[in-house]
Amino acid sequence: MEQNSHGIEAFLNYLRDTEQQLKMAEQTEQEANDATQDILHWFELYDFRGIEAVKMAHKLREIRHQRREAKDVAWLTSPVVDWIQRHRAEIKELERLLGEVRKRERRTENRIYTPKTRIMEGTL
Repeated sequence: MEQNSHGIEAFLNYLRDTEQQLKMAEQTEQEANDATQDILHWFELYDFRGIEAVKMAHKLREIRHQRREAKDVAWLTSPVVDWIQRHRAEIKELERLLGEVRKRERRTENRIYTPKTRIMEGTL
């Protein structure tokens, strides 16, 4: 028998995953911003030779790419997270619905029938 709970579960998992993606993207963006400031302060405060500056420039470029990717993820996931925040009550209802559907699915898995009459006796 097909599990009716799978669609509800998949949707709730999608919402949870999207929230997590946004949190991770925001954290990555903040870490990249902090690393950028570290490198810029290094350029500002220290004497350096050519190869050191080239290495730092490459590191800065790598960090800026990471930051851009994180900002893109945040931009793509934030509308979903905004929707989640506006619909917390409905999401709780979906979680309750999932529990009820799963409970009913378990009940139908090992269903047996207990005859109410003796009509079947002697015919099988």
